[in-house]
Amino acid sequence: MQRYCGSFATVALLVVFAIFEDVPSFAATKEVCLYADSRGVVHQVNSWGEVPESFRTTSKCLGASQNQYMAPPEQVTLKGNVREELISSSLGRIRLRWPRSAETLFGRTPQRAMSDAATTVARVLKGGGFPPAVQTLNRDWQVVFMDETLPEAQIPQYLISNCHPAWMTPPSNLYVVAQRIAAGCSGGRGGPSRVNDAQLSQVLIHEMGHVVEYAILGSHGGEDRMRAEGFASWFEQYGSDFSSINTKGAARKFYSELARQSFAQSPEGFNFQGSAYDYARASMYFRAVVAKRGIRGLMDVYQTMIDEDTNFFGAVQRRFNWSLAQFNTEARRVLESGK
Repeated sequence: MQRYCGSFATVALLVVFAIFEDVPSFAATKEVCLYADSRGVVHQVNSWGEVPESFRTTSKCLGASQNQYMAPPEQVTLKGNVREELISSSLGRIRLRWPRSAETLFGRTPQRAMSDAATTVARVLKGGGFPPAVQTLNRDWQVVFMDETLPEAQIPQYLISNCHPAWMTPPSNLYVVAQRIAAGCSGGRGGPSRVNDAQLSQVLIHEMGHVVEYAILGSHGGEDRMRAEGFASWFEQYGSDFSSINTKGAARKFYSELARQSFAQSPEGFNFQGSAYDYARASMYFRAVVAKRGIRGLMDVYQTMIDEDTNFFGAVQRRFNWSLAQFNTEARRVLESGK
């Protein structure tokens, strides 16, 4: 899913569109079109005809025949002077590669940023409520930072064309486009700043959140983007408060504003299409569960999904006896309380 378009590259929206790892869903679709509205929020629809007329000149559409191959991070071709590091972290070994050009965009090197993100996520997982196996998460991470020129034969075309800044593939592969984190799609090359570092930190926490959820759920739960992005967006908000580089509460405040607009437009429910509003709305259901039952309660929901082969909403109903209407009420209550 596209994160940013041109002049809409503001700090907040960079955090929202973290991944679109459901590559098979594109293969089953004849056409996927993306457009940014007047606020810079990116929407996904299933055909060019569904794009509002006023946004058609800047929309981008992809056919299913376009390249879908994703090279492993360690095989992605990088240009120029390339650095490689093996980092020992609380979450396992991290094999990191990046072009030296990426270092000019941030105050911290990719190595330092990755180490800090791993420390932050480890602190989150040990904070209580997560299963023991997740608290002691140990993975062999493969991470690649790329510049704005992506190898077209190694990265799916929709990721190249639609400005993804980062994505994850299971079990623990992370791909980061440094230029898109620092400057969106505008192509600007401002100097390194704490703002860029904070953006990068949130992106990494979000992507690592996908790894955490995969460690909890595995292949159970099916291909549910609402659940996957809701969890990662919640984890990003929750985890950012444990980070030394992020302002406490900033991510939560931003997501809350988008979720508030989503509830105003669709009070009783919504169809997840991958917009910023959808990411924020999905995260509110996770915030509602955690506010009511804690992280342990959320993990009980995930265990129910595994044991009873049901989806997220079904598991919540079985564990807490919440109807969808009540779940929306709980989510709105948490939104208004700021929890």
